[in-house]
Amino acid sequence: MADRSIDVRAELDEAPLRPFHWKLVALVFLAILFDGYDILAPSYVIHFVAKPWGLSPAQSGLLVSAGLVGVMIGSLAHGVVADRVGRRPTMIGGLLISGVFSLLTATSANSYESFVIIRLITGIGLGVVMPLGTAYINEYLPNRSRFRLATLAAAGFSLGGVLASIMGILFTEQYGWQFLFYFGSAAGLIGLLFIAVFPESTEYLVSRGKTEQAARLMAKVRPDRAELYHELPFARAGKTGRARGDWMIPLRKPYVVATIALWCSAFFLLFINYGLSSWTPTLMIERGGNFALGFGFGAALHSVPFLGGIVCGYVADRWLGRRLSLGVWCGLGALVTLSVVITHDPILNIIAIALAGFFLIGGQFMLNNTCAMTYPVNARGTGTGYMLGMGRLGGILGPYIGGLVLGASNNNTNVPFIVVAIAAVLTMVAAAFIIVSRKADQDADVSGDAALAPPEPSKP
Repeated sequence: MADRSIDVRAELDEAPLRPFHWKLVALVFLAILFDGYDILAPSYVIHFVAKPWGLSPAQSGLLVSAGLVGVMIGSLAHGVVADRVGRRPTMIGGLLISGVFSLLTATSANSYESFVIIRLITGIGLGVVMPLGTAYINEYLPNRSRFRLATLAAAGFSLGGVLASIMGILFTEQYGWQFLFYFGSAAGLIGLLFIAVFPESTEYLVSRGKTEQAARLMAKVRPDRAELYHELPFARAGKTGRARGDWMIPLRKPYVVATIALWCSAFFLLFINYGLSSWTPTLMIERGGNFALGFGFGAALHSVPFLGGIVCGYVADRWLGRRLSLGVWCGLGALVTLSVVITHDPILNIIAIALAGFFLIGGQFMLNNTCAMTYPVNARGTGTGYMLGMGRLGGILGPYIGGLVLGASNNNTNVPFIVVAIAAVLTMVAAAFIIVSRKADQDADVSGDAALAPPEPSKP
C-alpha cells in the first residue's frame, strides 16, 4: 500500500455533488455579490455629485475608475499572496478591507479628492474577491458540473450590480448616495463570517504538504472514501512548497500564448463592462429619462449576464468550442449595442441594454472559468489574478474614456455606445488567439515540470 497515492484532482473531478459543494458555491456567490455591488455602486454617485463638486465628464468617470485602479492592484497582487499563504486568509482579508473602506466612503468621502483616495484603497480589497473566488470554486467542483456551478457563483457579481441599482432607486434620493456605501460595508461582516465557515482549498493544502487538513476536507467531499484519505498519502507535484518561479509559470511555454490572449480579451471585456455600467444610467437620463428609468437601465444591464454565461458555456460544450462561442457572443453584443445608437426608443433601448449584458458581460464568465483551469494549482490564483489585473486596465479606462468621448462630442449620447461596439469587435479578434495547447490541458495540475501521478489501480 506504500506505493499507492491519491490524486486529489481526480478525486475532486469525479466526486458527486453534495451539500458541501453547494455550501461553497453559496459562500463564493455571497462574496462576489458584495464585490459586484461595491465596484458598481460609484456609477450611481455621478448623478448626485457631478454638479455640487463641479466635475467634468472625465472627472465623473474617474469616480468609478479610481476604485478600479485599486482593484487592478488587488487583482495583480493577490494571486501571489493566495498561492503562498492560502486562499482562505487572502479572501477574508479582501472582504474585511473592502467592508471597512466602504464604511469610510460613506462617513468621510465629502469631496472629489477624498472620494477618489478612499475608493482606490477600497478597490485593493475588492480586487481579491472575483479572481480568487473564481479560482477557488473551480478547484473544488467536479468536472461534469464545474462550468455551470462556477458561473452560478460568479453570477453574484451581476446580481450585485442589480442590487446597487435597486438600492439607488429606493433609498438614495431620501437618504443620500452615502446609503449605498453603508450597505456595502456589510462585506466586512461577510469576512467575519468566512473566518468561521470558509475552508481552505484542498489542492492548496496538498501542494503545501498539509495532508491531515486535506484529508478532513476530502472526507466532506467524498464521505464514502474518508477512511482511504487517512490511510494513503496524497500525490504531490514534483515541485512543491513555495517555489520561487511559480509566479512566472503563466509567462512560460506552453501557457504564454494563451496568457496574452486572455489578457487582451479581459482588457476589452472589462472596458465594455465598466464603461457600460458607469455611463448607461447617466446617458439615459441625458436622453430624457427620469431618475428611476436611468437606474433601471443599470439594473437591466446586470440582470441577465449570468444566463448569458451559462448559455455561452452550453453552446461551447455542445457545438462551437470556447473561442468561437466567445467570438459569436461578442459579435452579437456589438450589434445590440449599435442598436442603441440607431434608435432612442426607451423600450427598445432597455431590451438592447439587457442583451448587451447577456452577451458582453456574460462572455466574461466563460473567460474567467477558462482562465482558472488553464494553469496548474500552484499558479492558478496567480494566473487568474494576472488576467483580471491586466484586464482591470480596460475597466479603469472604460469609465474614463466614456467621459472623455462624451465631453469631446458635446454630450452626444451615441458616441460611448459606438466605442463599446468597437471594443466588442476587438474582443472577437483577441479571443481567436485563446489557444491552450494540448500539453497545457494535460498539465492542468502540473507544478513546474512534473505532473501529479495518478493513483494506481487497486490490486486484487
